[in-house]
Amino acid sequence: MRSLALASVVVFGAACGTDVETSPPPPDTTARATWYQDVAPIVSKHCMSCHQDGGIAPFSLTTYEDASQNAKMMLDQIDQGAMPPFGAREESDCNPRFGWQDDPRLSTQEKTTLQWWLEDGTPAGAVADVPVPANTDLPNVTKTVRPTQAFTSAGDRDQFMCTVLDPGLAQGAWMNGLQVRPGNPVVVHHAVITEVFATGTNANLIASHPTGVPWDCSAEQLPADLVVSIWTPGNQPMQTPTQLAVPLLAGSKLVMQIHYHPAGAVNDPDITAIDLRTTTTWPQKMYFVGAFGNAFQAPNLLPDPDDRTAAPEFRIPANSAAHEEHMTFAVGDLGGLQNVQLYSVNPHMHLVGTHINSSIVRPAARGADPQTECLANGNWNFDWQRTYIYDTPIASLPSVQPGDVINVNCRWDNTMANPFVQRALMDAGLHAPVDITLGEGNSTDEMCLEIFGISVDAPPQGSFRTLTPDRFPLAALSSLRPQ
Repeated sequence: MRSLALASVVVFGAACGTDVETSPPPPDTTARATWYQDVAPIVSKHCMSCHQDGGIAPFSLTTYEDASQNAKMMLDQIDQGAMPPFGAREESDCNPRFGWQDDPRLSTQEKTTLQWWLEDGTPAGAVADVPVPANTDLPNVTKTVRPTQAFTSAGDRDQFMCTVLDPGLAQGAWMNGLQVRPGNPVVVHHAVITEVFATGTNANLIASHPTGVPWDCSAEQLPADLVVSIWTPGNQPMQTPTQLAVPLLAGSKLVMQIHYHPAGAVNDPDITAIDLRTTTTWPQKMYFVGAFGNAFQAPNLLPDPDDRTAAPEFRIPANSAAHEEHMTFAVGDLGGLQNVQLYSVNPHMHLVGTHINSSIVRPAARGADPQTECLANGNWNFDWQRTYIYDTPIASLPSVQPGDVINVNCRWDNTMANPFVQRALMDAGLHAPVDITLGEGNSTDEMCLEIFGISVDAPPQGSFRTLTPDRFPLAALSSLRPQ
């Protein structure tokens, strides 16, 4: 209708002999979305923390020129769910009851705005300041600990190095924030941070290792009275609300175990640092880390169609595009732990994995908790691992009690169609897919593990002198610990 009206005006003017411009008018430049007014705030919120100069992404999106050149690719990646990197999914067979904190996925309206911008020719709009992306560093750091000696990974096999670190808390404290900062991100595969009390068997195990000096701990069990944090690439800093914290007992040490994945014959030295945020304010809840998964035999590992014998086996056959393993774990005696709840979920697989989910089956519905509940569900991408924190008040977190059953299910694509298989084979010096089994020693090992952040009632408020190792039911903690 607008085009017809414009044509009538031109014809009428010419017929009257008036001096009317007969060339077409300039196109309507009113765009549905422009970079500075509409798109830049979205890209800053969801993309720029990685896509900036010096960031971990391969190119920047901080300027109009950068973003307009990559607009179609950016929208394609968003539509495919590949960007922003966030594996959590909501599907009919496993849809978690709660959402996730800091969910970076774009809303429907934000996606529509980007689509409009692309369709309208990526107009710049009126020049304005581009919002600065949020800072992802741990705020209010109170102490940083790091090894005193660097470690340089070498060879073609993964290495496990441990280092004793002293937080210097002679009187004890509560920790509500931790950030692992790899010195050489190319080779740091993941890190496990544990706490070892000042007395006990584990303290004796680490006494022979000088503080700050890495040692090869691949052939021994990781010393741990409490597992504090597990860091994987892509994770945000570990932070807990004020009413939830990790107890750091007087005189305790931290042990940092780093899984190094060598990147070639020559690697740069690594000194991975840990930022800590501590407080003396007594919390209502106590936080630690547990895990379920990695079952290699019955009764925890269930049969699957690819098993070669009557006994279940953890084996991902070569050239299988959608192999699955299913595991089940009955929760036993929790040794007096009160109000055990799941605060967060950190799925963990290796290169060949494509999907992981977990659920809990209770004997019956319990308060607001349903009898059966999906705990987490999502795609797996080795390069973008993270911890997913339930977006709900602590009081309504999923509860766990003896008699509950936790199920963990994983899927892999062990074919050359999976680019991660190609990468694993290259790392291993192989040219075709091979059967893959459970392990963590090389690139052709796999895992199927759900790592949970767990909240339990803290001991009654008192002085840190009363917060002694005997206050913790260590046998129960061990039953929920990553093995």
